[in-house]
Amino acid sequence: MTRGTGTVAALASTARHQILIYATAWKFTVVFGVVQPAVLLLVNLNSTTDPVSAARVVSGIVLMALWTNTVWRGAIILQLERIEGVLAPGLFGLRSALVVLIGKSLGSSLLSAASVLATVGATLAVLRQPVDLGPPVWVVAGLVVVLLSGTAVGVLLSCVFLVSRHGSQISGALMYPVFLLSGLLIPLSLFPRPVRLLSWLISFRWAMEFFVSCAQGDPDLRYFGLTLLLSAGYALAGYRVFGYVSRRARVNGTLDLE
Repeated sequence: MTRGTGTVAALASTARHQILIYATAWKFTVVFGVVQPAVLLLVNLNSTTDPVSAARVVSGIVLMALWTNTVWRGAIILQLERIEGVLAPGLFGLRSALVVLIGKSLGSSLLSAASVLATVGATLAVLRQPVDLGPPVWVVAGLVVVLLSGTAVGVLLSCVFLVSRHGSQISGALMYPVFLLSGLLIPLSLFPRPVRLLSWLISFRWAMEFFVSCAQGDPDLRYFGLTLLLSAGYALAGYRVFGYVSRRARVNGTLDLE
């Protein structure tokens, strides 16, 4: 088996393992993957008649649900391993700990996307309100980039939360500011200009704009590119932070594994 094939196999194996772990935590999946998007759709689509506005609402709700799952599930992977006592063996094992973490974050993102998209599709069918999101090829491409972005953020935040004893507080602090700054809840035009500038650093803001442009029948690849570029930046930051965390564990011996 070549190195590349071995890496792909490791990613697939750890992603599948993480999906099985989180699938058993059905209460979390039901609340954030089913109840939250369904309720938000029921509340917001009743007053929406314009097709483009409906597409914006659906896109925003999907992205909100995916971000919620990323913060509360993807970001605590290493924390859970520390609590269960398997973090140290993972960091010092033969298989790359970073590859394992990426695979687990990817599995978390895949499970979240599957539950959210299934719920949104079923809710729209029950409401008998079809929503045209635009060319399927570009919509799928946008969802793939969002999935990769969520995976990268999960890796980054998981490392950050590992060196902090206040992971849950950090999660809560990140939740709604991202909802607001990415324009998923409230149009960015209602915010002061300095606040709007912060939204440039949030990939979901550009993903939202890309999906809206698709619904308008003219996919804007600038937004697609910005989403991809920021996601790559998150991945690089995650790589750097994980390197710091692993060196701290291996060399300094100061990482809290209790």
